[in-house]
Amino acid sequence: MLAEFFLRGPRLQRAGAWLGLLAFVAHHVFKAYLKWALNDWYADFYDTMQLSVERGSGPEPQLALAEQRAAVAAHLRAFAVLVAPACAVHPLATLARQAWCFCWRRALMAAYLARWDPARAPLEGAAQRVHEDTQRFAVGVQGAVSDVLESAFTLAIFLPILHGLDPSLAAIAAAAALGGLAVSLGVGARLVTLEVQNQVIEAGLRRDLVLLEADAPHLLGAADPSAFFRAHLRGLARNYRRLYLNFALFNTWLQSYGQAAVVLPYALVAWRLFAADDAQLLTLGAVVQTTNAFDKVFGSLNVVSDNFLALTEWRSCRRRLLQFERALDARRAHLVPAHVELSDAPPADPAPAPPPPSVEAPDHKL
Repeated sequence: MLAEFFLRGPRLQRAGAWLGLLAFVAHHVFKAYLKWALNDWYADFYDTMQLSVERGSGPEPQLALAEQRAAVAAHLRAFAVLVAPACAVHPLATLARQAWCFCWRRALMAAYLARWDPARAPLEGAAQRVHEDTQRFAVGVQGAVSDVLESAFTLAIFLPILHGLDPSLAAIAAAAALGGLAVSLGVGARLVTLEVQNQVIEAGLRRDLVLLEADAPHLLGAADPSAFFRAHLRGLARNYRRLYLNFALFNTWLQSYGQAAVVLPYALVAWRLFAADDAQLLTLGAVVQTTNAFDKVFGSLNVVSDNFLALTEWRSCRRRLLQFERALDARRAHLVPAHVELSDAPPADPAPAPPPPSVEAPDHKL
């Protein structure tokens, strides 16, 4: 799946694949720099706000307030200068990513169609593999590359900052993220297999509905369509019951873990606003800077848990494509019969089904 895009095909396609990857890296370098600059801006801005409150009760409050208004206005202008380039860079980067994903999908489709033998009966689910799973794979890779690059660059910038502010906080962020990942892997262990089985159901359902639309009398005979699909619906309900229960268990863990992560940096640092020891005392700006750095480090280390369900869907899609590729290659070598089942344990009777539940990542804001 990687070689078809980066190493094979027309020269223009290969050039676009590598240039797109380079554009990914450049965009995430820019995003990491913007986060670093805004983190410094937060410290200066909130320190200015705290100083404004203290000076506003001094012997010349009106003069002090005028100076602080000017200082706040200067900080806001600096903020506008920092974020203005992002208004152009981010949309252009999104457009480049979309074009890159489509080119990857087209490369995969061309490779699979070139290996398709029209003289033999099609493989199970071949239409869905070529049409839908290629798109899901390309979009999933784009999301994974974006998340990994953003996490790596963010971690490279903020881990030294957090370590310089408080070495113990860096260790706590790493331990919390790695511990959460271990629990996520355990709780979500069955999701990939269940998702693969779900894709088998959807592929069979799509095939039967197309056949029903094209030639209903030949498919059904004298049977009623509702009766024809009744047994399939019972099997579908069993499959989705297992899938939904596993989703519910994972959602419970993910939401509890995410909300605990929101409070953790404030619980560790906020008390230092009122510390009696000057060595422990922090200004408001330093507290905001520290909690922001902690949030960035924790989020970068926790990227797998935050995107675990999307990663599960992509892994199941990748597994199906790998099975499809092996079946294509084996068929060309005359090692398999005309009809090949590609799933781990597909149900015998496919039937219609609602899409799996969506999960929103917890909002790490306070």
